[in-house]
Amino acid sequence: MLALLGVFAVLALASTIRTTAGFGFSLVAVPPLAFLLDPVTAVVVASVIAAPVSVSIAVRDRAHIDRRLLAVILGFGVPAVPLGVWALTALPETALMFVIAGVIVLGTVLVWCRIALPGGTATLAGVSFFAGASYGATGVDGPPMVAAAQGLGLEPRVQRATLAVSFASTSIAAVAGYAVAGELTAEVGRALLVGVPGLVIGVVAGERLFKFLDAARFRRVVLALLVVSSVSVLTRALAVA
Repeated sequence: MLALLGVFAVLALASTIRTTAGFGFSLVAVPPLAFLLDPVTAVVVASVIAAPVSVSIAVRDRAHIDRRLLAVILGFGVPAVPLGVWALTALPETALMFVIAGVIVLGTVLVWCRIALPGGTATLAGVSFFAGASYGATGVDGPPMVAAAQGLGLEPRVQRATLAVSFASTSIAAVAGYAVAGELTAEVGRALLVGVPGLVIGVVAGERLFKFLDAARFRRVVLALLVVSSVSVLTRALAVA
């Protein structure tokens, strides 16, 4: 019961941060969920919860999609998702914790430094493959994709719309992969029952907080939280190893 209450609180906090800061849902949600649940269940729950959010943004912004870039992203990203799902199911718990921690640290650095990766379409293709596999294994794909897209100099709304379809596609592919792999378990179902209300409450709270918060200061607080989360996951992995 306490674990489920923790899941509710974590997903409410993660959705509040995502709504207010514009990033960080999986980065914030996955590490504490991995403490409350097992790492596999944590990734699956975060991915399933994030999927409808990504789809709704993609539908809303569909008129601004760069179809040529989207073809590259989907062509390299979606086929990599099964590789990530395989890693999620095949890796020992300790190894998976290290992978999650590494991806969280990488994502935090990319977001904190606002890194734009050079190299254009070729870089986007490689990063898309990495992000697809990363999403399947850890539930995180946003920061590397944003860094690659920023290197292309896209108009913000085009970038947001194109990446939204990318995130929606990898989310759907990952959920399908988890279903085939038998990872949509009863434990995942129980977590989702308390997680969905937490998500809704977080979105509402985030919309209200956005009007009053200092955006730059709040971003620093979120990034500090991500550092603490990644260090905590690494510490747990090292303790179990």
